[in-house]
Amino acid sequence: MKSLKYLFTIALIALFFVGCKYDFIVPEEVPVIDPDDPDAEEISFSADIIPIFESKCVACHKTGGQLPDLSAANAFSSLNSTRYINSSTPEESLIYTRPNPDNTDSHPKYSATEAVYVLGWIQQGAKNN
Repeated sequence: MKSLKYLFTIALIALFFVGCKYDFIVPEEVPVIDPDDPDAEEISFSADIIPIFESKCVACHKTGGQLPDLSAANAFSSLNSTRYINSSTPEESLIYTRPNPDNTDSHPKYSATEAVYVLGWIQQGAKNN
């Protein structure tokens, strides 16, 4: 009986050490886009911004849903107003501030990288490219 206790104890210790596995999560590397750098990567509305809207926004902001309509066909024309894009102070643009990861309301959020791209696109003139 005593050997059974030792065997059970050794098995428990072995399970404890085998069961303690930690997967390291590498933090998202956030790109830096300098709006004053003439050689900075140009952010494309169709290639960079629309996919963000499709993954985060279109569930609610679609044709017949909440405004603005961020579906691929209508996003640019829906955003092309001073209500959503503030070209003089891009950091205050509603399309950037409302889903910004730093905003504490319950609205779905951009990732840090997505927020950088949306802000960079606005800073580069919010072009339909």
